[in-house]
Formats: sequence, structure tokens, C-alpha cells
Amino acid sequence: MMVCGSYPQVGNAKHNVHVMNISTGKKVKGGSSKLTGRVLALSFDAPGRLLWAGDDRGSVFSFLFDMATGKLTKAKRLVVHEGSPVTSISARSWVSREARDPSLLINACLNKLLLYRVVDNEGTLQLKRSFPIEQSSHPVRSIFCPLMSFRQGACVVTGSEDMCVHFFDVERAAKAAVNKLQGHSAPVLDVSFNCDESLLASSDASGMVIVWRREQK
Repeated sequence: MMVCGSYPQVGNAKHNVHVMNISTGKKVKGGSSKLTGRVLALSFDAPGRLLWAGDDRGSVFSFLFDMATGKLTKAKRLVVHEGSPVTSISARSWVSREARDPSLLINACLNKLLLYRVVDNEGTLQLKRSFPIEQSSHPVRSIFCPLMSFRQGACVVTGSEDMCVHFFDVERAAKAAVNKLQGHSAPVLDVSFNCDESLLASSDASGMVIVWRREQK
């Protein structure tokens, strides 16, 4: 589920994306759309005007969202890879001081982490780079690191089926892998920072959660 303004957006196993009214708990008229598969991932851009949704058949759809009415309008479709579930979408209006293009970070069971550039106001995506990880079957997720990126380079963090947490600098031409955290005994499925990025939580397929503290320099 995602929330934009007063309207939460939900995806379901029946291939639908719905905009809900928080006050009534009912679907908003004109706020529903159908994807090609089960909805697994949702993400808004910073202004809340574009919504991306990924499904279990390898497609990412962009929608124009009207915050005043809750209406969704389907805009673009990208097939990341036919039949490869899109398990995570994360949007940022800029990646770092040097890389100020709106971007989307995507996991899609391809043994790669994918970084896309958003090229227009309808959410059209253009592949910028990919990074090697292990993900062929688990619902692995990834995130941007906006504060760390502002200080130290354009960083992203992802889980992986190799039981590690991986850090990549997406602006490095070579040796983009900058850190790897080891400690899990099962595939790492999700990662999340606290508000100042001094703590990182990672969770794995066995139910273990590890909280990592950033080393102070």
C-alpha cells in the first residue's frame, strides 16, 4: 500500500490497483486500473503526481494521479523482463548532487538491481545501469540513500539471495559495489533506514531482523 495526500493506493492479487477514500473506506470513482498480473510493488514520485506499479509478470505501469479527485489515468507500460516478477520499486526525484535525474530503482528476479531514468512527465523509463545481485525467486527489495548520497556519492542499498546486504554507488563507472554486510543466514528480503540514515534494518526469509549502526568517522 502507498499513501498520497488523503488517498491510499493498494494493489491486489486480482491484478488491480485501487485508490481508496480513507474516510469512507471505499474505492474512489475513476481510481481503479488493471495490470497484466498480480500487483507486487507500488511507488510514487515526490510530488505525488506519478504512480508506478509492478506486477508478477515483469511489467511496470505508470499512472497519472489527480490528488484533488483521486483519479488514476494509465500512462505508460515497460516490460522489464517477461515473466520475471517486479518485487520492488523505489522512486527518487534525484539520486545525488551530481545525478539529479528523477530515477526508479527496481528489483525483478533477474539477478540484477536495475536503475532507470524517468524521461518525461508520463513516467516513461529508460534503463541507466544494472548491478549484479542474487535474486531469482525471492521478493527482494531495495532503497535509495538520499542523505548518504548527498554527502558521499549516489548510494543505493538492496537485499540479496546470497544472504548479504549490498551497497552500490550508482554513479561510479567501475567498482560500483562499495560495501557488503554479512550476518544473515537466509536470503535478505528487505532493507530500511531510519530518518537520519544512522541505522539500517535488514530482514531475511527466516524472520530475522538485524539493525546495523553506521560507523561514525
